[in-house]
Amino acid sequence: MITEDDLFPVLSHAVRRRLLVLLETLGELCVCDLTAALGLPQAVVSRQLAVMRTARLVAVRKCGTWVYYRRHPDLAPWVAAVIVALRKAPGAGALADDVRRLETRRQSGPSGCDTGDR
Repeated sequence: MITEDDLFPVLSHAVRRRLLVLLETLGELCVCDLTAALGLPQAVVSRQLAVMRTARLVAVRKCGTWVYYRRHPDLAPWVAAVIVALRKAPGAGALADDVRRLETRRQSGPSGCDTGDR
């Protein structure tokens, strides 16, 4: 079970907060969707997802070569409430930009990870 000592260091990084809010808001997303949404290189996003996975904040699903992440389904209610509260935090305006970038990517046509297996 995650403790405060596990959670708050993870939340201290802006990219991890943005990733958690995206996953909380939009549900399961592949790494390529997350990189497009944040406008960051895949290596940066994957590294931050690995930290969140180690902390058991996200769950992973592999489908062929594609990797999909979602908020971990077994989070303690207090942890889930903190993640939901991040959507209303002062820096949450970045979420609208992140979602807009992802929607723009999706409107430009299917990507390699759009297999219909989600």
